[in-house]
Amino acid sequence: MKIDMRITATCAALCALAFLAGCGGKEQPEEVLPEIRTNVNLVVNPGFEEWEGFMPAGWELRHFSGDGEKRSYFGKSEEGAEGRFSYYLRGLFDTGKWMVLTQRHPVRPGHEILFAADIRTRDIKRERGQEDNANIYVRFYDAGGNRVSDRYYADAWTRHRLGTSGWRRNEEKVEVPEKARSVEIGLINQMTGYIYFDNVELVILEPLGWEERATGFITFKWLPERPFPAEAMEAQAKLIEEMAREAGVGSLPEPITFYLYPSEEAFMRILDRKKYKTAARWDRRELHAVETFNDHEIIHLLLYDLGFPPVGLAKGLVFYFRAKHNEWDLHVRSKRFLMQQRLPALYHTIDPEIWREADQSILVPGWGSFVTWLIDRYGIEKLLDLYGKTNGVEDDGAFSARFKDIYGLDFQETDRNWRIWLLRYQGDPAADTLPDEGD
Repeated sequence: MKIDMRITATCAALCALAFLAGCGGKEQPEEVLPEIRTNVNLVVNPGFEEWEGFMPAGWELRHFSGDGEKRSYFGKSEEGAEGRFSYYLRGLFDTGKWMVLTQRHPVRPGHEILFAADIRTRDIKRERGQEDNANIYVRFYDAGGNRVSDRYYADAWTRHRLGTSGWRRNEEKVEVPEKARSVEIGLINQMTGYIYFDNVELVILEPLGWEERATGFITFKWLPERPFPAEAMEAQAKLIEEMAREAGVGSLPEPITFYLYPSEEAFMRILDRKKYKTAARWDRRELHAVETFNDHEIIHLLLYDLGFPPVGLAKGLVFYFRAKHNEWDLHVRSKRFLMQQRLPALYHTIDPEIWREADQSILVPGWGSFVTWLIDRYGIEKLLDLYGKTNGVEDDGAFSARFKDIYGLDFQETDRNWRIWLLRYQGDPAADTLPDEGD
């Protein structure tokens, strides 16, 4: 998407100074926020058409990571997406000092940023010991020049690139954090191969005018043309509070933000999506939807800080809560799949590659039934312990070892015992009201 390059709005002049009483009777001025420009590309020399020797004008090359002697290759390429030139970064298998090309610009909280670039790659691959960053990113800094958050290598980034591809437009949006006063846009490649950049874009968008209401676990946001119904907010808040109590989640580092959009058309326009589908931004604990109530993605957001166990266990716990709320009988559905010999052994589905290739409509209710069965017999505390201690586990052997440490049982034998129990289960087939997609 190309942004209109005209300046459609400029923030008002610098805030007037106000003085507050300080220690010792001294008066201290209120911080003056930086002046910014909105709805215009802030990047200087975005197409790399202007050069000062071996450096593109307006850009800074700096050391990003690694202490080795051999640094990244970089420079001018005569293979531009539109103009004469582009910029490339190249890594080798033994590169030990990674460089990035950056610019910084002032920002203010309360705005959203769009950042984008035309990108192509040649033979990008990840060698042993390399990070998989090959894209563009943004980082936010406070008034003192310190990163607002260093939890990740950047605050937002476009999808990472691999292999060989022609020119493609990559873009993302991110909200400016409360303490941010400047933003850095960076071009990075920490892998072996070439990545080329052209037509880089950084735009501070005018605020949309969200209205909001905060509750204990959720901050609800909506636009004036479609207010968030009060009864829907109350029902959603009640659901999350009940689940948080059972899951032992006393509070969140920051609340879940539930954005309600006026329509699917507005959703696609604002988020720049080609089709509508409820969207969750996990690391920012955000839910974006047209529907006023959600009992799926929002539970994942609630459990985000508990870790990232194998997908089956994660979805199993979410569907345990969903089934309680919706009065679904996961056991009836799973028994049907078991009798049809369609339900695979659960230990086979720990590997994420196998999970992705399997039938989710069978695996999700199956894991949900298994998790429910475990909780009913051994309590939710043990299940939550397993959830946290299998964080990052993608191997059935490692999962089985942790399962035995916590339950004192063999995982495969427990899986078989659950199946025997399912075959004897006398649930009402009419109670099988789980949606057919199951995920």
